[in-house]
Amino acid sequence: MGTVLVTERDKLGVVVIEVRGDVDPTDAAALRSALVRAIRHLDPTRVVVDLRGAGHIESEGIGAVVAGADVASDSGVSMTVRDAAPLVAEELLVAGLPRAQVSTAARV
Repeated sequence: MGTVLVTERDKLGVVVIEVRGDVDPTDAAALRSALVRAIRHLDPTRVVVDLRGAGHIESEGIGAVVAGADVASDSGVSMTVRDAAPLVAEELLVAGLPRAQVSTAARV
């Protein structure tokens, strides 16, 4: 079971959404909701989805991140994904996120 943590908007308007653990379909719904809520209600300049602590992310989780990116784009908000596992990064790219929006981290 995963956890989605939202860091409130900082002085520069950046909101960080941190994902920890595996993301199953229920967690994916929570992630999607957190992204949409942050974009629509926190008035961010940028949203960062931090996957450093994430484990396995099922397809619904990938879809949630892509949907969040679509909402961000429609709202004029920049969104990036950081510290994705290489396989997750590849899945995000295949799902349509631009390479510039996805960074990977070396995993041990």
